[in-house]
Amino acid sequence: MRSLASILFATDFQQASNDALNATARLATTFDSQVSVVHVMESLSKGVIVSMREEQKRSLMVLVRRRLEEQNVKIARYCIEMGSIASSIIEKSLEYDMDLIVLGAGEQKHPKGFSLGPIAEAVITHAEPPVLAIRPGTPRLDFKKILCPVDQSSTSARGLRNAVRLAKIFGSEIIVLSVVSEVSWLTAAVETGELADAKAEYANDWVQEFDKFLIGFDLADVCWRKEVRYGLPHQQIVASANEHASDLIVMGTSGRTGLVQVLLGSTTRRLLRELPCSVLTVKQDDLLEDAFDNDIRNIASHLAEAWTAFSAGNFIPAIVKYRLVLTRNPFHLAALEGLVASHAKLGETEEAERFRRRLESARRVAHPHLDSTEVAF
Repeated sequence: MRSLASILFATDFQQASNDALNATARLATTFDSQVSVVHVMESLSKGVIVSMREEQKRSLMVLVRRRLEEQNVKIARYCIEMGSIASSIIEKSLEYDMDLIVLGAGEQKHPKGFSLGPIAEAVITHAEPPVLAIRPGTPRLDFKKILCPVDQSSTSARGLRNAVRLAKIFGSEIIVLSVVSEVSWLTAAVETGELADAKAEYANDWVQEFDKFLIGFDLADVCWRKEVRYGLPHQQIVASANEHASDLIVMGTSGRTGLVQVLLGSTTRRLLRELPCSVLTVKQDDLLEDAFDNDIRNIASHLAEAWTAFSAGNFIPAIVKYRLVLTRNPFHLAALEGLVASHAKLGETEEAERFRRRLESARRVAHPHLDSTEVAF
């Protein structure tokens, strides 16, 4: 994607979609994205509408729109379609030129697991834009710990690139995981050209290749660590996500070992019921372009200059710099706090109160379970 300017939120009005709505709001307010909401009513062969009547669903759509608007989300459009659910979602993503699709990933089956669901699986498999599938029972996606499985392919490099960019925005920790797959002696011998200790040599070559792969990424400003595991990729991905309490897995949708195909394969569908977190898959385009990295650096620079001006009692220049931050992120908490404090120092009580309201609204988006607190100047 060129940027995260547009998000398609697909809802079925169930609990998983409610959780996905919160994730949509978090991303939209962070990146100042416009959101299009779609609900697809699947019909039977005789044209009978499944479940609720259309009028009821339109009422629910209004409630969804209201919930998003209450979280300061800009709505581009919302619609109710009829037809195949997965196909309609994919078609709308193309029609609206969406940068990201967000949807709930099935239903909670038991306290410790869930089923991905055939609709989420079909959208992940066939959609062109990146897809964020939200795990049921995830009221808030915090992006605290991102697990990024790689197999040293260019596709998995795309996944890691996106994970790094998200981590810079949300202050996440990244675990970069590479799994040394179980292979036969013959495969190992062919790969390494060694006959004696072929499997050990294969594993050693894989780890060295993993280290070389990581050199190509700018991880200096990111909290990260690498991890090597041995065994079946899908099992080790799930085990790593569980052990690290990851709240998001980011990966490309193909690669040398076909990580997503492994996860979605029929033989491993059972393990998906225990996948403990949401999944972001990136197929062709990056979630965030390189230009967004420049925004991060510009924001940091403006904040530093604003704080220097504020500390020296130069409140008007500080206001200018804080406002520049808001042009890139309208809900940046530190910038809003600085504007409240700067206007208060100048005795501009109305402006201070206006930005205080914006700050409280932004805090509710960032921390919906916490009460607003006063700004200390």
